[in-house]
Amino acid sequence: MWRERAGVGQWVYQVLYRLLLLLYAGVVAGLCAVVVTWPHRPIASLADIPWWSHTIALVLVAVTWAPVSGQISRGVHQLAFGERDNAYEVVERVHQHLHAGPGPDELLPTLAATLAHTLKLPYVSIETGEDTVAAYGSMGDGMQVVRIPLRYQSLTLGTLSVSARRRFDGLSSADLRLLDDLAGQVGITLYAARLSEELQTSREKLVTAREEERLRIRRDLHDGLGPTLASLGLQLGALHRTLRTDSDGAERLVKELRDDVREATAEIRRLVYELRPPMLDEFGLIDALRNLRPVDGLSRSIRAPGPLPALPAAVEVAIYRIAAEALHNAARHAEAGRCVVELTGRDDTVTLTVTDDGRGLPADYLAGVGHRSMRERATELGGSITIVPAGTGGTRVTATFPIKGTA
Repeated sequence: MWRERAGVGQWVYQVLYRLLLLLYAGVVAGLCAVVVTWPHRPIASLADIPWWSHTIALVLVAVTWAPVSGQISRGVHQLAFGERDNAYEVVERVHQHLHAGPGPDELLPTLAATLAHTLKLPYVSIETGEDTVAAYGSMGDGMQVVRIPLRYQSLTLGTLSVSARRRFDGLSSADLRLLDDLAGQVGITLYAARLSEELQTSREKLVTAREEERLRIRRDLHDGLGPTLASLGLQLGALHRTLRTDSDGAERLVKELRDDVREATAEIRRLVYELRPPMLDEFGLIDALRNLRPVDGLSRSIRAPGPLPALPAAVEVAIYRIAAEALHNAARHAEAGRCVVELTGRDDTVTLTVTDDGRGLPADYLAGVGHRSMRERATELGGSITIVPAGTGGTRVTATFPIKGTA
C-alpha cells in the first residue's frame, strides 16, 4: 500500500518536473524569436520567424538544458520531499538544532520540529507508551502514519510516528530508510531526556527527604527533649528551695530528676540510633549484625567468608537496616526457625544474602511496607534487591550495592 502511495507522489513529481521543463524551453524559444525578429518586422505567424532563430533557440536550450533541468529537479524535489535524499544534510540540521542550547524540556520538541521541517512532514511525534512527549504539526483525517521503534542499546524507549505528506500522500522507501537511520539519534536523545528527568526527580526526592528528616528531628527535639529539659530546670529550682527545709521532699525530687534524666538519655539514644546505629561505629558491620536484637524463636547465623572492602557509611546503614527487616519478616510472617545472613564483597560490590527456612512466599505475594522499604534502601544507593523463594522452601533476600562512587 505504501509503495502504491509513494508511486502517486513520484508520478505527480514527474509531471510537475516535465511541465516546468517545457515551460522553460518555451520561454527560451520565445525570447530567442523576439530578440532575433525585433529589428525586422512584426510577426504575423510562425512562418515569419527566420529559420536561424530556431537554430539559436535550440542551441541555447541544449547548452543550458543540463544545469537548468538539474536545478529545476532539485527545486521541485526539495519542495515536495525536503532533504530526503541528502541524509548528511538532515543529520547536520538535527545536530545543529540539538546543540543550539535548548534546555532538557525542549530537546524532544526541537527534534520533532526539525524532522518535520527538514523532510516536509506534516506531523511528527515522539511517544513513550500511551504518552506523547513531543509533537509537531497536525495529522489530517485519513492520513496514514508510520511508527518506528525508538531504541537505545537493548532498551525500547518509545515510538517515532510520522504522517505521510499531504501533497503526495505517501512515504517512499527512501523516506523509510532515512527515518530508520534517524530513529537511532532520536532514541539517544530520548534516553538522554529520560536520564535528565530521572536525575531531576531524584534531586527533588533527595531534597524532600532531607527536609522531612530535619522536620522530624526538630519535632522530636521540640516535643521530646525540650519539655524534659525544661522540667529538669524547674525541678532543680524546687530542689534548691527544699534542700534546707524539707529533706524528704528533696529526696523525692532527686528521684524524679533521676528518672527524667534517664528518659532524656533514652530519647537522645533513640534519635542517635535513627540517624545511624551506634553499634556500627562501636563494633563494625559484621559484629553489629551479630548483636542485632534477638527475635523470639529465630536462631541466626552470620557469615562473612572473606574480608570486606571498605564500605561507605550509607551502604553500611542500608545493609544493617535491610538485614534487620529481613530477620523480622522471617520470624513474624514466614514463621521461620533459622536464618542465615551472609556478606560477600568484591572490589566494586558488596552483597547481603538473608535466607530463612520459613513458609516461603505465597502464590498471591504482594510487597508490603517492609519489602518496599528494603527495596527503596537498595535502589537509592544504586543497588538492587531480589526477594525470591529459597531452595530450602523458605525465602531468600539478596541485596547488592555498588561501592565505587557511593558515599
